[in-house]
Amino acid sequence: MGLRQKILDSRLYRDFIQRKATGPLRTYYDVPAADPERSVMETEFIALDLETTGLDPKKDEIVSLGWVIIRQLSVDFSSCEHILVRPTKELSESSVVVHRIFDSDVADAPSIEAALEHLLPQMAGRVLLSHHAPIELGFLGQACKQFFGAPLQIPTVDTLVLALRDIRRSGETMKSGALRLDTLRRNHNLPPFRAHNALSDAIAASGLFLAQIAKRDPKGELELDRILR
Repeated sequence: MGLRQKILDSRLYRDFIQRKATGPLRTYYDVPAADPERSVMETEFIALDLETTGLDPKKDEIVSLGWVIIRQLSVDFSSCEHILVRPTKELSESSVVVHRIFDSDVADAPSIEAALEHLLPQMAGRVLLSHHAPIELGFLGQACKQFFGAPLQIPTVDTLVLALRDIRRSGETMKSGALRLDTLRRNHNLPPFRAHNALSDAIAASGLFLAQIAKRDPKGELELDRILR
């Protein structure tokens, strides 16, 4: 399938789900999606990470979101945001051990519906950037369907997928843990970071992404479609 046909199909599907969307998701769809034929330099990205109570969007919940905007292949640190989210059930010990967010931390936090009302305008017209993006897409998509009547469609770049392509292209044998965010950052001579904090992870993914792009095309002239998942 050619690029223009993919763009047409994507727009038709977007138009279809826009008619079902309500509230802030409908407003999100009013903004045209990022053009896959534009260069990465001309594209704005939203690096996003979630902390959740588990890995299943149908039964687990989001407990925090963190994001930062990338403009002209530069991280805009003034755009950093971190939101704790109040889940509907008590947090399990196993999830607290991972993300170090306690029930007392989220007792007065906004609901996921309120958090999405704030996040969706930030995502409109931009490209989602995440490390292992199926987590973000799965949880955000489930929440959007639950509260706003339609799934979330957004062009997405996954730094894990980019790394996997690099390894396959090089012909190297993949070692255990080779696709971990901290391992990949270390391989690109990037400093360590605080893991399992949504904002810290989002910033870490943005730094890895910029390093991956610099390796592919230092001038940023690469078409967005070449790196979409």
